[in-house]
Amino acid sequence: MSVLFVLPEFPRYSETFVIDQIVGLLDRGFDVRILAVSRGATPPPGDVVALRGLMDRATFIFPHAASAAAGWQVALRRLRDVLPGLPRARVRRALSVRRYGHAAKSLVLAGAARRLREPLKARAIIAHFGPTGVLAAHLRTLGLLDGPLYTVFHGYDLSRHSVLERHVQDYRRLFASGEHMLPISSLWSRKLMTLGCAPEKIHVHRMGVDIDSFRFAPPEHRVPEQTRPLRVLCVARLVEKKGVAYLCDAVAQLSWRRIPVELEVIGDGPLQDELVRFVTAKALGERIFIRGRRDKAYVQAALARADVFALPSVTAVDGDQEGIPVSLMEAMASGVPCLSTVHSGIPELIEHGRSGWLVPERDVDALADTLAGIQRGDHDLPAIARYARHTVETHFNQSRLHDQLAARLA
Repeated sequence: MSVLFVLPEFPRYSETFVIDQIVGLLDRGFDVRILAVSRGATPPPGDVVALRGLMDRATFIFPHAASAAAGWQVALRRLRDVLPGLPRARVRRALSVRRYGHAAKSLVLAGAARRLREPLKARAIIAHFGPTGVLAAHLRTLGLLDGPLYTVFHGYDLSRHSVLERHVQDYRRLFASGEHMLPISSLWSRKLMTLGCAPEKIHVHRMGVDIDSFRFAPPEHRVPEQTRPLRVLCVARLVEKKGVAYLCDAVAQLSWRRIPVELEVIGDGPLQDELVRFVTAKALGERIFIRGRRDKAYVQAALARADVFALPSVTAVDGDQEGIPVSLMEAMASGVPCLSTVHSGIPELIEHGRSGWLVPERDVDALADTLAGIQRGDHDLPAIARYARHTVETHFNQSRLHDQLAARLA
């Protein structure tokens, strides 16, 4: 059975769940093809994208990367790509902003009309992220795609103010013409209904993790060793919605309270320099370690020595919210108890007090008090770790989720 993935960029290594889903369907006998707006990073040798020949399965509307370029550079490159196709009626039609909105204004639709000489036919079309689903629906209208459309909604596409304002009319048309909407959480399922999508078109399909790639090693004792500080790990892109600044504030408060806690932050992003300055200004260099980006082996080693994994996600000023962070699933699968927030779909993953801890968004005192309670032994860490692993195995097991998706598509 043929399946076409429509994506903003491929490969995009910050979204490994997409790559995993493609490989999962290949392993289940599907003939998977990829249509991507932009070409992503070159796969390193030995990477699954290279090993499975996924680049050979991909068609790119634009042959250059967009994520690392300035907006005007992207627009100029796309214009150069589109101009030679203007003699063709379909390319000109794809430039109608009145009819196609942002997909026309961004030149993506015209770029696709020039790139695709024949329609891409598939038994199922999977578009990840709402705006990409809109693009796929427009491509069907232009006769460039043929097949039922499944749109996967993740997080920013149903929360960021600018995205909702830009696509409010597009989404209504997508809800009318698209066959299936696959939100990754029950929260986003409800949001789709409030935006006008018919409930019968909505089916929650979660993202998950490969259970077998995470060795479960729960804490051996109810309390951390009293001869060393509580080891807290955070692995995140350093952007506002990850809430890392509030976690650093909490550790600063614990330092003032003379409670022994150390925080290791792995990841990079626009807030990295600001966090480094905070650590320096507060003289917390022996308490908080901002590591920057590290490879998978380093992250796995950090998980193995951590007592707690913390990700205090928040709703960003622009409205951006999480889906259900894969990093939390990975920590829970590994046996590391997790501390997070009552945010987006996270309560669908973590049950407070049983499989981890949840505090309100931006509540530094609650973060600090929870970590202090863990440090002094208020919680049965092995029991929490076991239930967290059970949760991931039962509801966020990637292999089972791929089976479910395969059955839905068949």
